[in-house]
Amino acid sequence: MIQTKNKQPIKEISHQDIYEVYDVWEQLQSWQEVLPVLEKFFEDKERPVNKQQIAKKYYACSQIFTVFYLDFSQSMKKMEKQLLELRSKKKV
Repeated sequence: MIQTKNKQPIKEISHQDIYEVYDVWEQLQSWQEVLPVLEKFFEDKERPVNKQQIAKKYYACSQIFTVFYLDFSQSMKKMEKQLLELRSKKKV
């Protein structure tokens, strides 16, 4: 049996397990380009007085956030499930 320095058994993790976690990580990484758009909108202190333009931008940003939040929530649940499965894998 293979053991760590602390005499603990090493868990058996397949390449498929690693790829699944990596896929979720990539999915979360894909938001790095979109989220700065929201950040820019909400940190903008020099907003125009044009209420119609503000409403349009707010609506667009709310749609981006809604999609992000749903995707992020699903990804977190998926990753939590994968991590729990990895923790329960048999030890070699």
